[in-house]
Amino acid sequence: MDKTLIARRIRQYRHLEKISQETLADKVGVSDTYIRKLESGARTPSLEMLMMLAAALNTTPDHLLLSASGLDKSAGSSIMELLNDCTPTEFVILYENMAELKELLRTHLK
Repeated sequence: MDKTLIARRIRQYRHLEKISQETLADKVGVSDTYIRKLESGARTPSLEMLMMLAAALNTTPDHLLLSASGLDKSAGSSIMELLNDCTPTEFVILYENMAELKELLRTHLK
């Protein structure tokens, strides 16, 4: 698990929600210092905390972990550049469509 990538995703979703670190901390019942450590990559959230963060950020845990599962934006991928600029809703729609398209391609290219 890459703490830096998870940290970026938490920060990205917090910015999309237009809330401060203090507000996010209040929503999940932790200190703002803990949120700063999460966003800097100094701490890694537990599974329970990841679920609370996702709920507070109006997303799902897998969306906070997506970059850690193989889509590394430091690779300069144009797909990641596109996804990083999305709202949470746009991100989900594009991600689900890409997954479906991948399945269709695999089925038809056999």
